[in-house]
Amino acid sequence: MRRTALPSENGFTLTELLVALVIGTLLATAVFTFFLNSSQIITNQSTTSDMFQRGRNALALVRQAVESAGFGLPQAANCPNGIAAYNAKQSTTSPFSMTAITASVQSGSAYDPTALSQIDTYSLMTVTGGASFGNAPAAQISSIPSMSSQRVFLTTTAFINSGDLFIVQIPGQACLMAQATNLLPNGNGLGIVHNSGLSNYNPSGGFQTLANSIYPSLGLTSTAFAGANLIDLGSKNFTINQFTIGDNGGTATPTLYLTQYTANQGTGTRQALARGVVDLQLEYGLGSNGAITQWVLPKNYTASVTQQILAVRIAMLVRSTRYMPNETSPASFAMPAPTGQTQSYSVPQNNGPGCLQGDCRHYAYHLFESVVPVRNNIWSGP
Repeated sequence: MRRTALPSENGFTLTELLVALVIGTLLATAVFTFFLNSSQIITNQSTTSDMFQRGRNALALVRQAVESAGFGLPQAANCPNGIAAYNAKQSTTSPFSMTAITASVQSGSAYDPTALSQIDTYSLMTVTGGASFGNAPAAQISSIPSMSSQRVFLTTTAFINSGDLFIVQIPGQACLMAQATNLLPNGNGLGIVHNSGLSNYNPSGGFQTLANSIYPSLGLTSTAFAGANLIDLGSKNFTINQFTIGDNGGTATPTLYLTQYTANQGTGTRQALARGVVDLQLEYGLGSNGAITQWVLPKNYTASVTQQILAVRIAMLVRSTRYMPNETSPASFAMPAPTGQTQSYSVPQNNGPGCLQGDCRHYAYHLFESVVPVRNNIWSGP
C-alpha cells in the first residue's frame, strides 16, 4: 500500500525560516543604508552647491562695486587732503565723503569675529560719482564776493546746469564741495548760486563754514578762490555701497549685508546679500604708472598721492548653512597676506556664531578669491 504524506509534513523548517529572516533583514538593512547614504550624499551636494552659488553671487556683487568705484570722482592729485563736504540734514561735515574705496576693520555688535577666529574682518565701502567727466574742470573761478557769500563768478557756465554738484579745487590747499542751485541771472555776471535753503549739500555760511570746519589752519580767504578750478560732478546722486558682515549677536548664521546710499551721507537701505559669509579680507595693490609694487592690508594703508590703489584683492570665506555631522572642516584657513606676513581664520569650536552646539567645524567651507583691477583713476584717500 502506498503511504500518503501528512499535511503537517509540508512547508519550511524553523531553520529555513530563521535563515530567510536573517537574509531579509540584511537585505532590508542594506537597502535602507543605501538610501540613507544616498540621501545624505544628495543633501550634502545640495548644501555645498548652494554654498558655492551664494559665494559666487556675493563675490560678483563686491567685485562690481570695486570695479565701479571712483567713477566720476576727481584724481587724488587734485585733492590730496580730501574733499570737504556737507550734509544739511545731519548738520555735519566730512573731509572724505568722496573717497572711492574705504576698508576698515569691523568691530562692535554687528560682527566681531576677532575673539573667536583670531583674525580681523573688514567692511568695505565704495563710492561712485554721478558723472563720467568728474575730473575735468568745467570752468575757473573769477572771484567770490566773500567767504560767506553763496555766489560764485566763473569764466564760463556753458557746461554747468542747475542742480549739479561741484568741487572748488584750490591748488595745493583745499577742495570744497557744494551744489549749484541755480545760475546767476543775466546782467549779474557769469556764475552760480549755491543757496543752503535749496540744497542739502550747502551750509548756510557758504565756503566759510566748510573751510573753518575742515581746514581751520589754512585761513582761507576769498582771494584764494581766484583762478581755482570748478570740477562739475553732474546732477545725479552718488551711490555709496557699504558691505558688512552681521550675525545678529551670534544667534544667526553670519550674513553679508549691503547698505546702499543714494545720496551723499544719506540714510541707507540695508539688505541681506548672502548667508554664511563668515569672513571678508581685503588688500590694496599699490603702485604708480599702472604697475603694482606692493600689497598692503587696509589697516596698514596710508593715503599717498604717488601710490594709488590699482587693484583690490578680495578673499571671502563662506560656509554652508546646514549642519553636516559627518563632515569635519579644516581647523583653519590661510588667508591672503602681504609678502612676509601670514594670517589665518580659525574655525570656532565653541560659541561659534549660528553654529549648532557652537561647533562650526561640522560645516562645509570654501574660500572665494579674486583680484579686481581698479578701472578708474580713483581718489585714493584713507
